[in-house]
Amino acid sequence: MAKQAKVLPARRQGDRAREDASVLMRSAESLGRMIGSLQRQLDGAARRLAQTANVTPAAARTRKTTRKSTSRKRAASKTSKKR
Repeated sequence: MAKQAKVLPARRQGDRAREDASVLMRSAESLGRMIGSLQRQLDGAARRLAQTANVTPAAARTRKTTRKSTSRKRAASKTSKKR
């Protein structure tokens, strides 16, 4: 004789509203993260534009040194995280 499948209970109306609210909350959080990320990118691009507008030969040398030290910091943090 074949085994009968169990019937799942019907969802209650209150569960549906809670589920919808949960989806909306996750969507809002996701949008907030996206907006924050875009704002940081925009701020960085604006800073770079402002720096290139005011670049002098001495300032250009300083920026290269700063970038080099930043890349060293990133490399150091990557190696420390691997441990």
